[in-house]
Amino acid sequence: MLCLVTIHMKPIDMKSLINYVALKILGGSDYLLNALEEYLVNGEGPAIVAHRYNISKHQLRGYAQRIIEKSGSECRAKKIIPILKQISVDVKPIITRDENGVYTCTICNTIVAREDAEEHVRKYHKDQLTLAIKSMMEKLDEIRAKKAKAVILTSAS
Repeated sequence: MLCLVTIHMKPIDMKSLINYVALKILGGSDYLLNALEEYLVNGEGPAIVAHRYNISKHQLRGYAQRIIEKSGSECRAKKIIPILKQISVDVKPIITRDENGVYTCTICNTIVAREDAEEHVRKYHKDQLTLAIKSMMEKLDEIRAKKAKAVILTSAS
């Protein structure tokens, strides 16, 4: 796939992307980045990927569209998804689904409707969201520092 670079591309808002991903994961959608990687990066069909993660293909496309919008282009989204996976590896859901399909907050033991999971995290556990975002931003900074160091070492040779 050829990605064309335009001069007027808006910069990637990594803070917004990380906030979005952290909230999704904490709210119980911890499959998000795997599904997006399979769909956008690996090119698997939306129906197949959606079925694998028990979501609708419309949800999957909606997730993809938000990541593309926040990245600035589909090409950038394809490159950023593996990085988002890497920096979110330690972020675990606080809203979990049991075998009966009941969603429960593991922190306050509240039963939450699936559609209210992210709002619950945002409203009652903002501290957990803030910690997840901070952790992901720190990991991103580490990746950037390693990349910069590699470039310096390469150019010094």
